[in-house]
Amino acid sequence: MERQKEGNKAHVSKNLRLGEILLKQGVITEEQIYQALEDQKTNKKVIGEILIEKGLLTEQVLVEVLAKEFHLSFVDLTKEKIDEQLVKQFPAYLLKKYCVFPLRAENGHLIVATSDPLDILPLQEIGRLGNCTVKAVLATSKQIESCINKYSGPMQHATEAIKEIVAKKKESETDEISEKSLEELEIAVHEAPIVKLVNSIIAEAIEQDSSDIHFEPQVNALFVRFRIDGVLYDKMTVPHDLQPAVISRIKIISGMDIAERRVPQDGRISISALDRSFDVRVSTLPGIYGEKVVLRLLAKETILISLESLGLDGSELNLLNRLIHRPYGIILITGPTGSGKTTTLYSILNTLNDATRNIITVEDPVEYELARIHQTAINVRAGYTFATAIRHILRQDPDIIMVGEIRDLETAEIAIQAAITGHLVLSTLHTNNAPGAITRLIDMDVEPFMISSAVIGVIAQRLVRKLCPFCKKEYTAPVDLQKSIADLLPKDTEKLILAKPQGCEKCNNIGYSKRTGIFEILNMTDELRELTLKKVDETELSKQAISQGMRTLRVSGVKKALEKITSLEEVMRVAFMDEA
Repeated sequence: MERQKEGNKAHVSKNLRLGEILLKQGVITEEQIYQALEDQKTNKKVIGEILIEKGLLTEQVLVEVLAKEFHLSFVDLTKEKIDEQLVKQFPAYLLKKYCVFPLRAENGHLIVATSDPLDILPLQEIGRLGNCTVKAVLATSKQIESCINKYSGPMQHATEAIKEIVAKKKESETDEISEKSLEELEIAVHEAPIVKLVNSIIAEAIEQDSSDIHFEPQVNALFVRFRIDGVLYDKMTVPHDLQPAVISRIKIISGMDIAERRVPQDGRISISALDRSFDVRVSTLPGIYGEKVVLRLLAKETILISLESLGLDGSELNLLNRLIHRPYGIILITGPTGSGKTTTLYSILNTLNDATRNIITVEDPVEYELARIHQTAINVRAGYTFATAIRHILRQDPDIIMVGEIRDLETAEIAIQAAITGHLVLSTLHTNNAPGAITRLIDMDVEPFMISSAVIGVIAQRLVRKLCPFCKKEYTAPVDLQKSIADLLPKDTEKLILAKPQGCEKCNNIGYSKRTGIFEILNMTDELRELTLKKVDETELSKQAISQGMRTLRVSGVKKALEKITSLEEVMRVAFMDEA
């Protein structure tokens, strides 16, 4: 307890010292420091990070101020001489933990880059490990992180593994890996270099918060791409003759048959990295140049986020809370694949999950395990479908039923009957907007009176990338652009002030970081029930819902652009894509 108190005192003292330095240099005002200290009470971030997020200064300005205060050199690491062999002497996890990077030995000193000269413990630890005195230079944390990843991170290990395999192959007189027999291939995939290569690629994907890894065979090479915030990026190229060993290694660790290359296969891997647990779904698909493999990375803790963190604003959150706390009825969540429907479903279940409710889910497959909730996966080959599962679930005294997806008339009718008979049912449909869910059910031949009686709400959603808070730039939109979206703007809008991506070290020069949701929530009113009974088209339903306060996906997206959370271009890419 005493040690913790001393740590807290040191933390407060450090923040006060930084504030004094910034005030002395005339970079910020006393009011801004006071506000940052107030913010720190709730978000627990260091004061420098808070000031940067508020746009009051950049990290480069902060580090330059500290360099001047402590008479240290401020360096650009892209232009610095780096001793790669020296870097390998220090554990990568330690460099990342302390955000320091050893550059080289010079005049009997170890030159070490840091972004925080107020924290001397990391420098002392690096000096102890290197058994030498340390001379500090200052650099931005992003440049330091970039160097760590380049010289001692997973992709560096992957590159070294490829070099090792190629060198070993040159020394050997055997054929290329692609021409080896199955027995030789099974031996090769367990050898250290191939294991290191595959592990390093997966580790790098996890570090970059990727959702998917694509291994794509082409005529001359195996391309590796990561999907980050919904967009694919090229990451590395693996030599063509290593392709069979890499693909086979992935198939073995995911429980597939490496001898079978003619038909698609599915597998799973459970891994732990960066103090997080991941369930990895693996899929192979034969092609003319070999098997393409895609790994879907599912972080088990990521899905359990609060409703407040989904991106709903105050009015949307209040409406959703009213809907999910209804005792019975069906709530449908719609949108294309990758629009965040599963995350929203699990967030709702997590909100409702307590000792007073019996919650049962039927999924295909079960993606995340939830405590105190009984989850079951369908097995079509065994005749265990969504419809069959719901019938049996109804005998289990449920309060809330979550159906992964309504795909056919039988499932739709049983789910709706469950809602009518006193259960809260949650499910998904693939439609472009909220009113479209009603017409989709009618098109599936569900009786309109059943839809009218059971459906209490529909949520359509998309995911948009958030602008990087460190480099986004405000601008005044052209008049013609403002006129083109005038019907989506507040009536009192005079000047359209938006923000656009720039790209910086913090966001890997992408301009965006993380994603948030935009929503369209249809509250099933008496007027909408009457229109449902009349089988009106989607346009009529939309007009009525909007007249009663429903905010469309486009309006929700433009609102986030006005709040400078995302860019208008990103909203148009995601929410205007269905426009004729």
